[in-house]
Amino acid sequence: MPSRRAFTTVIGLLTLVAALLATPSPARADARADVAPSELRPLVPAGAGYQDRLRAEVDYWTLGKMADAGLNNEDVDATPPPGGWDDLSKPWPRGQGLVSRTAGKLFMEYTDVDTGAVSTSSCSGNVVTSANRSVVLTAAHCLRVHTPLDIGFGNVVATNMVFVPGFDGTNLPRDPSGTSLPGRDIAPYGVWGVTRQWITHTWSQSADWLLGRDMAAVLVDNPDDPRPVGEVTGGQEVAFNQPQNRIDHIFGYPTINERNYYRPGNVPTALQRTFDGRRLMVTQGTARSDPVYYNDVMAGAQSPGCSGGAVLQDFDPATGAGVQVGVFSRYDAPPRSSACSAGCRAPT
Repeated sequence: MPSRRAFTTVIGLLTLVAALLATPSPARADARADVAPSELRPLVPAGAGYQDRLRAEVDYWTLGKMADAGLNNEDVDATPPPGGWDDLSKPWPRGQGLVSRTAGKLFMEYTDVDTGAVSTSSCSGNVVTSANRSVVLTAAHCLRVHTPLDIGFGNVVATNMVFVPGFDGTNLPRDPSGTSLPGRDIAPYGVWGVTRQWITHTWSQSADWLLGRDMAAVLVDNPDDPRPVGEVTGGQEVAFNQPQNRIDHIFGYPTINERNYYRPGNVPTALQRTFDGRRLMVTQGTARSDPVYYNDVMAGAQSPGCSGGAVLQDFDPATGAGVQVGVFSRYDAPPRSSACSAGCRAPT
């Protein structure tokens, strides 16, 4: 039985995206917002020295740092199931449609609030339509995590973050030398520094999966391109508080096989697969609502690294366009109940 993937639906980001980030409310959007957003410390504050700080943030991410944060730890590339990739997870064709430009990979440097220790990781994100054309949606836990009693993830905040739309890790060496920066083969639309970041108010009060709504929005800017990211890549439409139990597509960059339920030895051979973080993957299927946390869950086979990836309804594979109604939040291995502890959707 495939695992059931839980994802956060776009409810509670209406204020976050529409008000704070000057995003006009789409025609399909519900006019309500359940909670006000909370802004985290700006990663690149406005004012004197802004361009220099933005340049430093982007140039921090050399090929070596991207490989350490964004590729798996096995030093081997992805392996498909014996029968080939399927709807539980499969590579999205390179360059096909809008989603190949709007979906991208986030690289984060974290600092432990208590100890000062520094670590790195990666998530997924997606460019959405907005008045400023500079908004990327992702998961709140990609920005801030504080699990109860510091069990599991500790108490960490993102202190450096970049977004690479259309990321293609095919040519990313595992052990590159020097301080080389990614070229257009890896970052076809450039590397965009995250300047400001917002999470839902609930996640700011409980930065874990017990109560918080696991969604975030960030602003991005590029020291090498004066255009906003949405002008370069386009953006996916956003809709709020949409009906559940619909056909959805989830896009992201699964990476970590230590927490991949479908790794060899953990499931029957026919389902086994691994991920390497190099390719945009898609899962498609029919979601169902959860009566406890009001989230959606869906059968799928992806792994950490996909966090924050777009959940699209009304998706057209020919154009790569859909309506973003949520982000990938967490997963549960069967046969456990897949209750999204973030509390994904407000009751209606």
